[in-house]
Amino acid sequence: MSDRRPIAKDTRERQRAASDPAQSAWVAAHAGSGKTHVLSQRVVRLLLAGAPPSRILCLTYTKAAAANMAARIFDILAGWALLDDEALTAAILATGAPQPSRAELVFARRLFARTVETPGGLKIQTIHAFCERILHLFPFEANVAASFRVLDDLERAELLERARRQTLARAVLDEGELRAALETVSRLCSGGGFDELIAELLGHRAAHRNLSSGDYAELLRERLGLREGETLEAVEREIVEGGIAPRDWPGIAQALRGGGANDGKLATQLTIAAGLIGALPQHTACADEYLAVFFKKDGEPRGLGKQKMISAALQKQQPALLARLEDERDRLVALVEKRKAAAALDRSMALARIGDAILSAYERMKSNRGLFDFDDLIERTRRLFQSSSPSWVLYKLDSRIDHILVDEAQDTSAAQWDILAALADEFCAGAGATRRIRTFFAVGDEKQSIFSFQGAAPEKFDAMRRDFARRFRDAELGFETVRLTRSFRSSPQVLGAVDIVFSVEENRRGLAADREEPAPLHEAWKTDVPGLVEIWEPEASAGAETPEDWRLPLDYVNEAGPPARLARKIARKIKALLAPQNGECVEDKGAMRPVRPGDVMILVRKRDAFFEGVIRALKAEAIPVAGADRLDLSGHIAVMDLVALGRGALLREDDLTLATLLKSPLLGFTDDDLIALAPKREGALIDALAASPEPAHREAAARVEAWAREARARAPFDFYSHILSAGGGREKLVGRLGQEANDAIDEFLRLALSFEREQAQGLVGFLSGVESLQLSVKRDMEAAGDAVRVMTVHASKGLEAKIVFLPDTCGGPSGRHDPKIFRLGEEDGATLVWSSNMAADPPAVASAREALREAAREEHRRLLYVALTRAEERLYVGGFHGPAGRGAGCWYDAIRNALEPACDSALDPLDETKTILRFGDAAHGGATTGEARVAAATIVPLYARAPAPEERAPAPPLRPATALAAADPFAGEENSAAPTRSDRERLLIGRLTHALLQRLPDTPPERRTEAALRFLELRAAPLDAAQRERLVSAVLAVIGHASLAPLFGPGSAPEVEIVARLDSPRGEIAICGRIDRLAETETDVIVADFKTGAPRHPATPAQLRQLAVYRAAALRLYPHKNVRCALIFTQSATIEEPEPEALDAALEEILREV
Repeated sequence: MSDRRPIAKDTRERQRAASDPAQSAWVAAHAGSGKTHVLSQRVVRLLLAGAPPSRILCLTYTKAAAANMAARIFDILAGWALLDDEALTAAILATGAPQPSRAELVFARRLFARTVETPGGLKIQTIHAFCERILHLFPFEANVAASFRVLDDLERAELLERARRQTLARAVLDEGELRAALETVSRLCSGGGFDELIAELLGHRAAHRNLSSGDYAELLRERLGLREGETLEAVEREIVEGGIAPRDWPGIAQALRGGGANDGKLATQLTIAAGLIGALPQHTACADEYLAVFFKKDGEPRGLGKQKMISAALQKQQPALLARLEDERDRLVALVEKRKAAAALDRSMALARIGDAILSAYERMKSNRGLFDFDDLIERTRRLFQSSSPSWVLYKLDSRIDHILVDEAQDTSAAQWDILAALADEFCAGAGATRRIRTFFAVGDEKQSIFSFQGAAPEKFDAMRRDFARRFRDAELGFETVRLTRSFRSSPQVLGAVDIVFSVEENRRGLAADREEPAPLHEAWKTDVPGLVEIWEPEASAGAETPEDWRLPLDYVNEAGPPARLARKIARKIKALLAPQNGECVEDKGAMRPVRPGDVMILVRKRDAFFEGVIRALKAEAIPVAGADRLDLSGHIAVMDLVALGRGALLREDDLTLATLLKSPLLGFTDDDLIALAPKREGALIDALAASPEPAHREAAARVEAWAREARARAPFDFYSHILSAGGGREKLVGRLGQEANDAIDEFLRLALSFEREQAQGLVGFLSGVESLQLSVKRDMEAAGDAVRVMTVHASKGLEAKIVFLPDTCGGPSGRHDPKIFRLGEEDGATLVWSSNMAADPPAVASAREALREAAREEHRRLLYVALTRAEERLYVGGFHGPAGRGAGCWYDAIRNALEPACDSALDPLDETKTILRFGDAAHGGATTGEARVAAATIVPLYARAPAPEERAPAPPLRPATALAAADPFAGEENSAAPTRSDRERLLIGRLTHALLQRLPDTPPERRTEAALRFLELRAAPLDAAQRERLVSAVLAVIGHASLAPLFGPGSAPEVEIVARLDSPRGEIAICGRIDRLAETETDVIVADFKTGAPRHPATPAQLRQLAVYRAAALRLYPHKNVRCALIFTQSATIEEPEPEALDAALEEILREV
């Protein structure tokens, strides 16, 4: 950040209070408000105050965050060691610390060495690393092996898969409860659904710890509203036998047949039920058919409205029948809910038994190997602190930790908070509260709590804030609550858009735990940086997008569908932003520079076909792209090629696998190569290769034979590492698939090495394990280099970009993504219920489902906040949807509905059949009309620019048409704060005029009128026929003007981007602009700027300054030609050509100002 920008006094005071080492603090910070900076400053001030480095514990959310924070702190301390007294004093004061004495300056210079040399050093780590350290320190008290090792994600997935396989194999052979449970679960779900269900079940490990307690089933029964003895069999028997006696059913059916058509249908249904009496002891089928008499297919009871259960005619014939049937219906209503609850109990207990068996096998495997996973670290540490005698542990820790700092506190789970609360208790209890200064610090933002699947919740963040405040104040210790609202990341326009979006009550619901909290308001530090929010029309589907041709591949992508169209549009926009001739710039460290690929981030909600399509579209435009932020290891093409290599080497006679291997980059065959060889072969494909007259075929066969020999002789890791390194395999894979293939290859090799260490099954076993694992690999997108980043919003948290695209906005939270398993009760006593659909929900599960849906809707809004606040300068919002339209509660509607009243509209330069909305500085994003069209980016510090004229938004960078027009007495007329209808109409006419002047010169003269009118029919709906005709006449008059013939003839071009460097008294500056029309003749270069307003003679100062910039740039580009500049007033086809002397004077004035 530039030191030239002052930080507001109130922000400095808040930062000073948050980093005060003498008191505890809880900091609620908006996105981009410098959370990491404040936390680092607090650590530095603690060290300055004399806190031993080994007694500071700083907990972060990720290892990368811990490394980043440690680097910041060590950079500060290392720099202090080299500063003179004056500079060091200023640096210390900048942290918020008081004026240092001479001795304190000496102490500050030694802090780096003191921190580095302290045994153990600064403890900046994740909470999992902290828990691992605690368990290693107290293995006896925690009842863990002293030499335990922590599983990584790869090993954990492998062990869980092995436990799953072993358990299911044992269940098939078992004759007891486990086999019965497996049969129950298998009967209720398909094969693929079974695997998904088990995977979801294993995500609820905490609840399964309660299964070992004997009262789990009774606890679940109670929460489902069932009493003792209310089993599924008992409830179904009550349904069938507890009301109208089954022996009476045939008589009632006969009576119903005497009524109308609907009565006859009920009679048939009742007859079917009567025929099932006694067929099944559990009455399941009979109960289903009997209930269908009294309930509709959607589960609603019959006859509750005006239409009774039986017809009016039958009511007259059988007056007692209606009352009897309605009484029976009312009796069954309660039993239907009990039946749902009893069925849920049976299937949930069956699933719980399978899950318990799998997790028990998993726990045994870990125990036998002395392994812990990340969940174990948290749970064992929590149990250690909550045990019957934790005093010794806390006493020992009491002498080791004086200060706790927690980063990203909103992402902390309930179990992790229990650990932190236990530590803080010692700070506030007895001698711990009075012996020495001890503090607790937490910083976070509940609006960014988006990891509910890991146990985080904004309600917990708020509850713990109140809890810690109470603890410290009860102990009469200082505790400060601080809010940081000033963003050091985003421009005022981006932040303004965020504030407007979340000023809508519906949009901000769920942002804060306190429902009454007002809308968040952000303050910008970069007040002089222009910003733009652009909203595109969504790409819509005209009909069914899924082709019905069965011959198409399963992963077929419809390139004409909305997702593919939007992906290509994004790629074209980014290509335009990167094109040097377009002069697009961004601010960087106080100066403007051209846009680079690394400035761009594209955020999506999930990794799906659109995600892949965006990456594919960027590669098609030759735009550097970092690839996917998370790789599906078993599904990655590089890993699939390596698996094919192993399979082909093990069994060369497998023609399909060999063909797959041949087409991989390792051998490089094409489809044509295979078609020429394979269909006409005799015998195996490997034999056809070896016998082929083509040298390339024989060479491929020889390589496969060599790989086969190596596969028999080498272990998996040795086999693959040899082929990938010495054999050049890695180079070939990366050359074809891109740099991201390196990450997949590295993880594949690491898995091979881990497999060799744990097992001895050889290559066959390794390949089977790889194919069965569902494992993803997270890539570090901060180290993506100068390439476009494409990632999910979840993965983008903590990152930022100059330019952000938000294209996946039309989907809303819906029940389609509801889980199958619901948690009833709190974490420590939770029970799990399996409910496959809403129709099967008992009341308790229905409530849990609705609560979960509401929580999902709230997190959906918090995700939107995270997405919007990643942007520094520009935000492009797009979307796509199918025939059903946009989803309810989607981001697109939330953004557009809130911002549209404050936006300007314009034709979409990438698709002229659509319009776009712009909020903020339109010229910054490449405006196309009026005097705001030309953006000139000056490479000088922003603080050195001339004062901006008064207008609605902060002044943008130097622009010939606006920022340079401060002296124009008419400027206020063209920049009124509240555009009227006539203003909007005038702007529309201006845009249409420029569009026609751009297109019509290339149209044959005899077709220009027709083409212009047809163009206006599509684009100028607000204008009437007379206005359109006048507009066409004016444009054609300009094009046909004899004096302007060179301007529209050969050698001319519209909308010419121009970039040049000029010398000024303060150094070289860069001018970037867009000229309406430029023509080059043998002797002259003509620069024309079109004006739709009334003619001005002489030209206004603003117009002179604008043309002066154009002329200076053109003279640099055409040094041997005469440059003429002209203003063309389109309403009257009037030409104003200022004298060169006047333009030279205007340029001198501009250069003095910048």
